Parts: sequence; C-alpha cells; structure tokens
Amino acid sequence: MDQQPPHQVTESQPIAETSRGHYILEILGIVSFFMLALLVGTEVYQGMATFGYLWLLPVIAVIAYLAADFISGFVHFLADNFGSSEMPIIGPGFISGFRDHHVDPKGITRHDFVDTNGNNSLVSLPFMLLAWLVVPIETTVGGYLFGAFFLLVSLAVFLTNQFHKWAHMEDPPSFAVWLQRRGLILSEEHHDIHHASPYDTYYCITVGVWNPLLDQTRFFERTERLLRRVIPGADARLRVEREGSLNER
Repeated sequence: MDQQPPHQVTESQPIAETSRGHYILEILGIVSFFMLALLVGTEVYQGMATFGYLWLLPVIAVIAYLAADFISGFVHFLADNFGSSEMPIIGPGFISGFRDHHVDPKGITRHDFVDTNGNNSLVSLPFMLLAWLVVPIETTVGGYLFGAFFLLVSLAVFLTNQFHKWAHMEDPPSFAVWLQRRGLILSEEHHDIHHASPYDTYYCITVGVWNPLLDQTRFFERTERLLRRVIPGADARLRVEREGSLNER
C-alpha cells in the first residue's frame, strides 16, 4: 500500500498538547528532580569539604557528560526499535514521542519547557532517589566521587531533550548556537544524519560524540540483533528489515 508523505509543519504551527494529567505529572517531575538534585548536590558539597579531590571534578564532569550522551543514544535506540505506543505507561508517554518525532521532526520545537523536559525528569527520579537514600555521599570518598558523577550525569540527562530541541530549531538561542558550533551540544548538522531514512544510526542526542564510533562499529545493529535473539517472541529481523518501505518518508 502506498504511503502518504507526512504533513509538513513549521515551528510556528500549534500542535495538540499532552493531556492535562500528564502535564501536571511533568511539572511535579521537574520540581522533584531539582529538589533531589539540590539534596544530592548538598551532600556532594559536604563530601567536597571533607575529602577534597577538587582536581578530579573536571575529569568526572567530562566522563559524566560522555556517559549521558551514551545513555541518551541507548534509550533512543530502544524506544525507536522495541515496544509500541500501546504499552502501559511508557508507551504513550515515551515511545510514541520518539516514533512521532520521525514523522514530525519540528514538533519538538513547539513544546514548552515542561513538555520538552518533563519526561526526562520523570525517568531520572527513581535513580536519583535511590542514590540519595543509599549512597553514603557525604561520609565516604567513594560515595562522594560517585555522587558527583551521578549528579552531573543526571543534570546532563535532564538537559538532553533541550539540546535536542535546539538542534531542530531554525533560530535557536545565540548561546545554544555558540555551544553547537563548538561541538559542546548536539547540532542540527550532526543530528540530521539520524533523520535520514531509515533512522537507524546516530541515536545519541546529548552531544553526539559517540555517534561516529557506534556507527562505524555497527554497535546498535549488533545490539538489536542480539536483543531480538534473546527476547521471547521477538521478530528476529531488524526493524529496518521488517518494515521495509515504511521507513521511506
């Protein structure tokens, strides 16, 4: 059956907002995220005052940013290739957003701050709460260094969808353009590679530094084949093999 081309939209066109209930949940998620970030940050500061190792913090910051970039790519890969928008909880709230984004790449540019960043906050909350409750951040060196790493990863994950949004905007803020040109956050030129059919590469969307390596090593293709072998009832073919012409937009 012939596929109709997707409706072309621009940044200025309105789109249907998320449900009121989910929007309120996103607001609560963002507020809770920053409360937990403050609590973890306070303990990291206490650990810093007790143990020092200030020279390690820039190294930890770089490693945390790279880790967040990889996490963004792996989550993006899973949402694009596994599950469906009908799955309870994560389907409508997470998977459908990634799938619809291929049809309407500009849709993200019309989301406000809450819609853009709410889901990332919600995903981060259980891990942040666990780290705050379990890790002895302010009382041990290992806990302090891990806490600093974890806090920086969480902040980078929170900002990922904001960077993603700026990469799709025709006129992003000037400071975002400055960061994009220096390769510090995801740029439009880099991310456009993912949006070329069949959308099966360059999944990392924080900064994208891992994308060339993961593409050259066929990491996500190999990972998808492995997961389809071990997941009961999964189609053994790759998504692009299974869908065929459906990927031609």
